[in-house]
Amino acid sequence: MSNVDHLNRQVLNAYWIVAAVVFAVEIAYSLVGETEDHEVRLGSLLARSLLVVVIAGLGEFLYASFRRYGRQIVIGISFTMAYINYLNLGLYTEHEPGILLIFPTLVPLIYFDRRLLDLFGVLNLVFYVVFYFAVERMFGDRNIEDFVLMVAMLACTLLLSRAVLVRALEIGRQVEHLTQSQQDLIVDKAVSQRLLKTDSLTQLYNHQTFYEYLEDLVQQSRQNGLDLQVVVVDVDNFKKINDTYGHLIGDLVLKEVAIRISMAISPNDFAARYGGEEFAIIFTEKTMGQALEDAERIRAGVASADYSYMGNHPVTVSIGLSAYEVGDTAETMFGKADAALYRAKHSGKNRVVQHEEGQDPPRQRK
Repeated sequence: MSNVDHLNRQVLNAYWIVAAVVFAVEIAYSLVGETEDHEVRLGSLLARSLLVVVIAGLGEFLYASFRRYGRQIVIGISFTMAYINYLNLGLYTEHEPGILLIFPTLVPLIYFDRRLLDLFGVLNLVFYVVFYFAVERMFGDRNIEDFVLMVAMLACTLLLSRAVLVRALEIGRQVEHLTQSQQDLIVDKAVSQRLLKTDSLTQLYNHQTFYEYLEDLVQQSRQNGLDLQVVVVDVDNFKKINDTYGHLIGDLVLKEVAIRISMAISPNDFAARYGGEEFAIIFTEKTMGQALEDAERIRAGVASADYSYMGNHPVTVSIGLSAYEVGDTAETMFGKADAALYRAKHSGKNRVVQHEEGQDPPRQRK
């Protein structure tokens, strides 16, 4: 059930409560009447109470049949019930029941709908003028001063209701604006944080973010035995590509390599542009065999990509891979992968090399 349907349901339930209250009031006045008028009063009681119940039931029927016009039906029933109760109470009480006639103007306020408020507010004024001259003045001998006072009260109610609604809508717009501004600030902050963490060219994470993430994962491996591998990817002969085709083409190659890396890794993995033509990847929750397969998928994907913008000149990458071992830090893990990359470069390029115990120590990076 939508919020509007729930609101309509509450108003319709209120009409049944009104019908019960009217019935109770009718009984009270019936019991205090003269003995000789008791039967007449009882008959009048049943007729008037039945009429209120019929109106409430009519509202239920119309609302169930024409849910699309739920607001208009709910306000229309409040309009009808207000005048019926106004007539009923006016028959046997000396107190002014005119307060009932302001409800058709007040009910539209709960919907924050200015058009409905204006429509039923003006309709209420016009209907009361007709009602006064057709019913009250002819059959109730109601004086003109009371008529003028009632019209003034209904008009003031409409004007005040419009002022309240306009102010409420203004506050609503201000709240919406503040909410939107807050959301924009949150989005801007998120974008700024992402810009600080990512490489603008490849949209992968940057060098600093890579190390922050790797340090956290190494800690997890040390404490919880998380499977962890580090991969270092370097574009072969990238300087020659830049010198031959220019830096713009070189940037396109780096973007293509980044795309191939993103396609090969899983959502639990982490890829970054380490610097220049070098990329770094963290594999998590994989065996060494699975990590080698993914690294090979990256190598093959880069080699098979379309480089028509540079005359289909071949582009390859060399890859070094290392796994977490007891006592490793983020620096030593990366150093071992880097040493494996060094061996891949010096053993023919375009290949994946895994670091193993007893191999050459990590090379010194400049």
